[in-house]
Amino acid sequence: MNGAAKIDRRDVDELLAAVQAAFKSLREGVATMHQWSILAGSLDVAKAIERQGVVRGLHEHLASADTALQSIYKRARKVDGWKPTALHFHELDAVREFVNLHAFQIRKLSRAEFDQVVNAAAGMIRSNGGRASVIRMVSGAAA
Repeated sequence: MNGAAKIDRRDVDELLAAVQAAFKSLREGVATMHQWSILAGSLDVAKAIERQGVVRGLHEHLASADTALQSIYKRARKVDGWKPTALHFHELDAVREFVNLHAFQIRKLSRAEFDQVVNAAAGMIRSNGGRASVIRMVSGAAA
C-alpha cells in the first residue's frame, strides 16, 4: 500500500451493501439484469485489484466466479430480455466466495488505489465492447 488515505468506511459499507443485495437476489433466483451487472462489474474491479497487486492470490476464485456469472447470464438470456434463473450449487458457492473475498479486497485499498482499479476495470469493460458506469466515491455518499 502506498500510505494514502483509506476509503471512508461509510463509502465501503455502501458499496458492499449494493454487492450483497445483488448477491441476495441472485441467490434467491429473482435477480434482475441490473443486479447481475452489479456483480459482474464488481468482479471486473476484483480482477483489476488482483492485477494491480494490492491483494493477490485470488485468481482461481475470481475465475470460478466469472465462469459462474457467465453461465447464469446465458441461462437468464435464453429468452427475449432477462428471465431470473435458479443457481446451481457450484455457482452459488463461487459467487458467494467472490463476494466475501471482494469485501476483503476493498477494505485493503487506499482511495487512490480504488480509483485506479475502478478506472482499469471500466477500461477493460469498454475495450470488450461493454458499457461501464464508473462510480466515484465521496465521503458519506457515492456520486
